[in-house]
Amino acid sequence: MIALKGTYENRKKEINNFIELMKFFEGKKIRVEENEISFDEFFYEGETQIALSYQELINILKSNLSLMIYNIIEYTVSGLVDCIYDEIRVHSLAYIDVNESIRKLWRKTILKSARDPGANFNTFLKKNEEIINHILLNATLDIHAKESLPAGNLDGISIKETFESHGIQISTNSPNFRPDILGNIKTSRNKLAHGGVSFVDAVRDDSIQDFEKYVRFITLFLEELIETVGEYIQRECYRI
Repeated sequence: MIALKGTYENRKKEINNFIELMKFFEGKKIRVEENEISFDEFFYEGETQIALSYQELINILKSNLSLMIYNIIEYTVSGLVDCIYDEIRVHSLAYIDVNESIRKLWRKTILKSARDPGANFNTFLKKNEEIINHILLNATLDIHAKESLPAGNLDGISIKETFESHGIQISTNSPNFRPDILGNIKTSRNKLAHGGVSFVDAVRDDSIQDFEKYVRFITLFLEELIETVGEYIQRECYRI
């Protein structure tokens, strides 16, 4: 948990520094051939060799910022889930030792491959036998976040459902829980990741000030989440 908090703070700082850089670009002047001009004048078409307008540059930077924001969400959520699983491994907890939510989640991860379109009844039988043997042998549960999280689809709803599946209730009444903002960041990230929209167009309608607001709500929400999961681990709520 300590390592996660340290990395989280570093990534939060990177995002805030990136926003400050964009604000610097918005109002700062530069010197070109002894003349002081603003950044937007420097990128003005026909006045420079740069085949990119000032606004296009800002839009590209905003798109990169949206990816940075999604990355800190994904890192924090997956990291917190793995912190829970690390505790289970460190204490060598078997199926009989963990709460019903963790048991159900573990069974689900084992049977995930049986839902593959290429799987057949024999695949299901094999996985079912694996579950039975694991329980009978009282073997330590070995789960990883990449097996239980919805890759690339973390928004307010999926984050809530993810932690509920571990027996953790997050505070949806908190003013910092903003499914609308989390959903928009996820949608932008997926469109950019899959090439569905250009970096110039992805978040062109959102201002730098909008992004400042998004980051404020998201980081406060993530910090509440870190505290909630920290208490869950400290109280060993993953046990039966």
